[in-house]
Amino acid sequence: MFSFLKKPSPEELVKKWKRELRREERGLETQLRAIDLQEKKTVRMIKERVKAGDQKSAKTLAKEIVNSRKAKERIYTAKAQMNSVSMQLQSNLAMTKVQGNLAKSTEIMKMMNDLIKLPELNKVMMAMGSEMTKAGIMEEMISDVFDMQGEDLEEEAEMEVNKIMDEILVSGPQVSSTPLETQEEVVQEKQEDSELLDRLKALKS
Repeated sequence: MFSFLKKPSPEELVKKWKRELRREERGLETQLRAIDLQEKKTVRMIKERVKAGDQKSAKTLAKEIVNSRKAKERIYTAKAQMNSVSMQLQSNLAMTKVQGNLAKSTEIMKMMNDLIKLPELNKVMMAMGSEMTKAGIMEEMISDVFDMQGEDLEEEAEMEVNKIMDEILVSGPQVSSTPLETQEEVVQEKQEDSELLDRLKALKS
């Protein structure tokens, strides 16, 4: 009747943590797809601004591209680290047959401290880290959150605009392979342009 008070076994803890890591990884994959989709829309808008000679707006939008690509780099790194944590946990679990309990791991602690700095993972990793600390795998975690905003994007934004301008010069004016767009495509493009223009106004303000 008091089974709910029973302390989880190392096997149960590792299984729970690995399941949570997989769930968070799927969430990061969803974020990557959303960033890719938004990036394509923003690149199209930058090309339109460059062709219109509006260099200032193009650079403002290019900063979004720079930020989104940095965000993707952080997410890819986080996914790799979560995979490493999962493998380290499994390795640690195998050692419990010899030691009788989960051993302290500096590798897991280092990776968890890196993961906790990402705003997307902060809450879940803090809770998981607390459980790992109680289980004796690691010491208290550092709770600092990584600053997602770059300090100076001017140079990178300039390079991004120049790269897109070169792209346009090499490929020449884009001619549609189909003479007429469907009404649905036109409406969708107008809606996307409206969204991007709203974002551009917000970035300038």
